[in-house]
Amino acid sequence: MGAYENAIPLYALAVAAGGFGEAQVPEPDAWVAPSGRTQPAPGLFVAQVVGESMNRRIPNGAFCIWRAPVEGGRTGRVILVESRLVDDPETGGSYTVKLYERVAPDAVRLVPDTDAAGFEPIELTVADASEVRVVAELVEVLPLGREEST
Repeated sequence: MGAYENAIPLYALAVAAGGFGEAQVPEPDAWVAPSGRTQPAPGLFVAQVVGESMNRRIPNGAFCIWRAPVEGGRTGRVILVESRLVDDPETGGSYTVKLYERVAPDAVRLVPDTDAAGFEPIELTVADASEVRVVAELVEVLPLGREEST
């Protein structure tokens, strides 16, 4: 499969969260020919989301297509965030997938979208800005079990 001709790179979520925005994009684990509506293009990648904090939009274990960087307004978008302020209990990592909500000119809230108990929004302020990096935005949740990789 040709890079971005008919396939999108697949990364472990931790690699995707840590690797984008750096001088060099990491080597993909595989290339995926998506079976959804999104066509391959530069800036897109596939990563698996594990956990229940977004289960109304993203089933636990689903592979999703992401776009990096995030351009324009973020409010209302599902985003992948890397932060030293985040200790995601589901992944043990410093990244999380949540719904972005601006609550004031100097504050945002990262909101779970789940029917599972125990998930609270993450509140961030301008003071946290140097500790937080929006990595990518959700483009599409792929149909489970139908991706083809090389």
